[in-house]
Amino acid sequence: MKINGVDPSKMIKLYSNAKQSVEKTDKVKKSDSIQISSLGKSLSTYSPDGNLVNSKEKIEKIKNEITSGTYKRDSKLVAAKIIEEMKKK
Repeated sequence: MKINGVDPSKMIKLYSNAKQSVEKTDKVKKSDSIQISSLGKSLSTYSPDGNLVNSKEKIEKIKNEITSGTYKRDSKLVAAKIIEEMKKK
């Protein structure tokens, strides 16, 4: 029985080809993205209690109250909400 040896130059060539194909796939960069459907966008205008909320009007109202100096909020309520949020984390 005769066993022929493997030519080292063929092995090096095979290794080089395999290495190049791996390097090419490593260069591909993917990024995450998100798309919100029109239904999802329309649902964002509703509040948890089911009422339609127009955030632009709400923002304008708050801006006007701040400008006129009539914007007042209960400090105890604000503190309670801050504590509630801190407990969630």
